[in-house]
Amino acid sequence: AIDAKAARIVLVVGAEQMTRTPGPEIGKNLLRASYLPEDGDTPAGFAGVFGKIAAAYFQRHGDQSDALAKIASKNHRNGVENPYAQMRKDLGFEFCRTESDKNPFVAGPLKRTDCSLVSDGAAALVLADTQTALRMRRAVAFRANEHVQDFLPMSKRDILLFEGCEEAWGRALKNAGVSLDDLSFVETHDCFTIAELIEYEAMGLAPRGQGAKVALEGQTEKGGRLPVNPSGGLKAKGHPIGATGVSMHVLTSMQLTGEAGGIQVDGATLGGIFNMGGAAVANYVSIMERIK
Repeated sequence: AIDAKAARIVLVVGAEQMTRTPGPEIGKNLLRASYLPEDGDTPAGFAGVFGKIAAAYFQRHGDQSDALAKIASKNHRNGVENPYAQMRKDLGFEFCRTESDKNPFVAGPLKRTDCSLVSDGAAALVLADTQTALRMRRAVAFRANEHVQDFLPMSKRDILLFEGCEEAWGRALKNAGVSLDDLSFVETHDCFTIAELIEYEAMGLAPRGQGAKVALEGQTEKGGRLPVNPSGGLKAKGHPIGATGVSMHVLTSMQLTGEAGGIQVDGATLGGIFNMGGAAVANYVSIMERIK
């Protein structure tokens, strides 16, 4: 509406209520993000889809359980300082790494701590044209934003590559005129820890099959080479489906205006966001910067 000159200011709202729905029905609803003729009978629902992805990744590149636990514990540790997070508890690496009654296997090699939360939540932001935005007290702008759609059936693509994610990142960085190393931080779609691991590779942080090194070396920690999910990500912040994308942009804007409190990344000037629908089917990347 703004690009079409039909509006100067637009309120964007995302909201979701999931916890009133019985667990089996939630799983059934989430599974609709997959290609039902292929995945409709997957045990454990949508978690089962990513369980298959994780199992295939392990088969190709070796057991990555340590890396997945490192990702989970990082995001939970970050979430402790986020007042908007659903789970503000530092679970620790050993708890996330170890199967237990409180952390059972859910699907394939994925344990409970590898899965995002069932969440209620809402987020809102105000979009404005540049002239209007510059009259406000503070303003953050899109330096680039890209959407790449991939095939829905996993049988039509190499699901371990997240090629739509890679293409969206490549286009966004090129159009923004920056490199990945220019970014101060990234908020990425960690619906499952295996997703964040593959996203490291798709965004260019690591070569294919070597995303574990990024996690294990602490490159994505706050203070690392590129902090990823300083908010705690979907893993700790929560994943109310309809609000997730908006919340990622809100939290990125807070970082860029220096208003992120305990999760603030020092000196943040450029933020990257990756959000997706399904198993890397709909892929969205935003590069954002403060303009006032």
